[in-house]
Amino acid sequence: MGYIRDEMVKPILIGGIIGGVLSSIPIISCLNCCCLLYILSGAITAYLMSKEFDPSDTEYLIAGALSGGIAGVINWLLGMLINILIYGVMVPFIGEYYPTELHMEMMGAMGSSLVISMLYIPLYIIIGAIFGSIGGLLYEKLGNK
Repeated sequence: MGYIRDEMVKPILIGGIIGGVLSSIPIISCLNCCCLLYILSGAITAYLMSKEFDPSDTEYLIAGALSGGIAGVINWLLGMLINILIYGVMVPFIGEYYPTELHMEMMGAMGSSLVISMLYIPLYIIIGAIFGSIGGLLYEKLGNK
């Protein structure tokens, strides 16, 4: 039966946190590797689950999807914090020394960027869940021999 057991919570959280933090690192996100890291998140979760108990195919799928979804949320959240740091700290600093029309445009871009980013959270969760489940299934088929 494919349901979440208590033993699955810790591996799901660990895999999701690792995948989310890694995928939010600016250099990695510039390379657009987040989907691969969501797959890694699901595979880590599956690996950790297989060390604690003998999961079924469905449990690998569900745990990978949940782990990838968590990775997506963490990736989105850390990305937002990085944007706020860049726009909220660096742009006013630049404007203090170079008060130009460009500075005003950058401040306007900050507001619209944050609003648009808020709309992306469902996308991060869905993509994370899809690729996380792929990672869980890949581990189950290839790595769990």
